[in-house]
Amino acid sequence: MGNASEIDETTLLNIAGRWLHALTEGSGDVVTLVDAHGRVQYSSSGASAQELTGLDGAEATRVRPADLVHPEDRDRAVAAFRQLVLRPGARATVEVRLRHKDRGWIAARAHGYNRLEDPVVRAIVVHTRAVARAEGPVAAAEETASQRPLPSEAPLAQRANSAFIEVLSRACERARVDPNSGFSVLLVELENFKMLLGTYGDVVAGEVQNEASRRLAELLGEGDVLADLGAGEFGVLLSGSRDQVVASKLADRIQQALAARYRVRDVVIASSAVVGIATSERTYARGELALQDASLALNRARVTTKRRRAVFQTSMRVEDTRRMAMLGGLHGALQGNQLRLHYQPIVTLASRQLVGFEALLRWEHPNQGFIMPGDFIPAAEESGLIVPIGAWVLKEATRQMAEWNARFRPNDPLYVSVNVSGKQFVEDDLAAQIESAVSTSQLAPDRLKLEITETSIIDQQASAVLVLHAVKALGVKISLDDFGTGYSSFNYLHQLPYDTLKIDRSFVSRLGEAEGNAEIVHAIIVLAHNLRMEVVAEGVETERQADELRNMWCDSAQGYFFGRPLDPLRAAEVIAAGQPL
Repeated sequence: MGNASEIDETTLLNIAGRWLHALTEGSGDVVTLVDAHGRVQYSSSGASAQELTGLDGAEATRVRPADLVHPEDRDRAVAAFRQLVLRPGARATVEVRLRHKDRGWIAARAHGYNRLEDPVVRAIVVHTRAVARAEGPVAAAEETASQRPLPSEAPLAQRANSAFIEVLSRACERARVDPNSGFSVLLVELENFKMLLGTYGDVVAGEVQNEASRRLAELLGEGDVLADLGAGEFGVLLSGSRDQVVASKLADRIQQALAARYRVRDVVIASSAVVGIATSERTYARGELALQDASLALNRARVTTKRRRAVFQTSMRVEDTRRMAMLGGLHGALQGNQLRLHYQPIVTLASRQLVGFEALLRWEHPNQGFIMPGDFIPAAEESGLIVPIGAWVLKEATRQMAEWNARFRPNDPLYVSVNVSGKQFVEDDLAAQIESAVSTSQLAPDRLKLEITETSIIDQQASAVLVLHAVKALGVKISLDDFGTGYSSFNYLHQLPYDTLKIDRSFVSRLGEAEGNAEIVHAIIVLAHNLRMEVVAEGVETERQADELRNMWCDSAQGYFFGRPLDPLRAAEVIAAGQPL
């Protein structure tokens, strides 16, 4: 047998194609190898090809792929292919309608991989599969332009937002003309999709997206529309009904269907869905307005409802306007020196001596006075503005504590605890930011504690583990905040490198009141000590609570009993006094 250099390129392409086909046989994909000019060099045959185009391998090689694409989708597909050709190793996904030799148009999703520089493959590798059942409305026979139904009359999965908005706009127009022609629009979001993408990569995440799309399509009837919007999001147009109850029942079925586990390439993945709903009970001039209201409902469902679904209410627009005003003000606050840190004392329970402070953020608004974090942190979290705010807090807290230790406690330095948002863990330079803050301020690294909650990092657990180990390597301490309020606390104790456990105030406030609560708190303290962790109790407000915690061997505490959050001037006075609190 000759060596590879003696085999012509067409033969190599056929070898590579057959090898790929052997690997993917039974997956439902049609495997095609296309050269840089868009010519088919190899196309797999079999049941999948017959289902998708009705062409066998030989017929497929005689047809230009662009000629199989619906005229309305062709420009988008060609543009995606041209971009793919320009980037060796790149991947792209496009959704189009393909012409079946016998049965009209079939909705399909194509994943392209640029392997032109691979010495064996030397082609664009395309995996294509149908995304709707051939016998359904998607596979209706080809119509003339005048006969073609509106997109809303077939559950075609469309990748682009603009296509879905066009469908919605036509539904809005029909609803305005005919009161009986109502609709509901649902925005569906797979939770933790970003974590899935970061942990397993785009191939596995893409297959989960495809499977979710398939499950959704099975729930819809004729005349409904499914739009695959990418990144774990889907749009659903429920035609003919503006009834909130009907839409909510469909949302329940969607959540049940998407909650079933996904098995992808020997990986079992659990997910869940959040749903926002808007209906034509309100009159919409354009589709994007209906979509905006569904998006507002989705935002509400993410943060405030146990059912993880919500129907749009007018009050959501008012809240969104306030939120946008809040974000605009926050940008100005960050740039205009309106942010402040107050410091709440942390004391040892054995001696009541001051050992540190928790840095707490305040916004000193020029017109409204001090705004508490509960009023602006959620908006900052959602917008991502929490990242630059968090960076400022790190710099200011370490600078202030270094100054106080140099002035008042050079031989027995205090520490400062700083809350870190889950958003900051997805920043590649968090460890570098921390290193810069302690280096610039000259604060000893072990005098800084990062406080994190288990719920804040659940969406990026894998990356959080790496970041926290990098932080530990700097000598910085890590504290688990609000212990007991999440659903996987004990698991996190073993997985992440904590130094301190903070007992949530909800446990402390019930000491002496709820039967058995003292035993729970004592068990938490014993567990933490067995794991060589320090224990700090939050929310101590009475002498009795402080005494009970001390008798349980809790190490330290904070709360109004020992001191409220103090501005820097008052905090400096407390440090200078050096008295037990």
